[in-house]
Amino acid sequence: MSSVSTTVADGVGTITFTRPERRNALSLELLGQLSDALDAWKNDDSVAAVVITGGEDVFCAGLDLDLQSGFTDETRAAYSAACLRAYGTLLDYCKPTIAAVGGPALGGGLDIAVFCDIRVGADNGLFGYAQIKFGLTPYFSPLWRIVGLSQAKLLTFSGDRIDPQEALRIGLIDRLVPAGTVVKAATELARSIAETTTASAMNNKEMALRSPAMDPISALTYETLAYKEVIRHPEVNERIQQAFSKISSRAKKA
Repeated sequence: MSSVSTTVADGVGTITFTRPERRNALSLELLGQLSDALDAWKNDDSVAAVVITGGEDVFCAGLDLDLQSGFTDETRAAYSAACLRAYGTLLDYCKPTIAAVGGPALGGGLDIAVFCDIRVGADNGLFGYAQIKFGLTPYFSPLWRIVGLSQAKLLTFSGDRIDPQEALRIGLIDRLVPAGTVVKAATELARSIAETTTASAMNNKEMALRSPAMDPISALTYETLAYKEVIRHPEVNERIQQAFSKISSRAKKA
């Protein structure tokens, strides 16, 4: 049985975890199928942005304890490889990714959300690194870049859980919406991104990936060169002319 389902509509690819009986806990199959879906959409022009969700009630409870309690050297190595592939794919993904977090996002589930570009959370959410209580380690690097060093230390040193309001306050989630609406809200945001076209979405994602690692002058040069490149594209100029025509038409009517 598949651990994820996928759909594509209006430029948005949606990956939904489908293990509600296990609170969408991370299995080898789920991680592999998540990676496969992302890989399949890299060169698919019908997908401009990706939404990852577990539905409205549970995003992901983290590592499946049934799997963890029965780890052998072989399965432990396989799980580490599956994590590296999934998280690495998200970290360097070529298109914008949005986590639609309804209900708990714990441990490796929170890692998935953190590795996405944007996080939309519902007010029934719960966030934390449960694995810390077992003596395990988190993925610290992407977290501190989102919430800052001090807040990242608070979350990862203690393993304590926080509610959606605190998650919004520290920047762990970017938008907070009522329970039952998080997938809709994330999808609407993804559609807004998709309306810019797949090419534009990918260009802006590339800039967001590369610029933060540059010094300010290098970033200025890189971003200027990127602008000079896209401004020559015929489809971009056509969209500019269309916008100008609409403004001119409204001005004449006024």
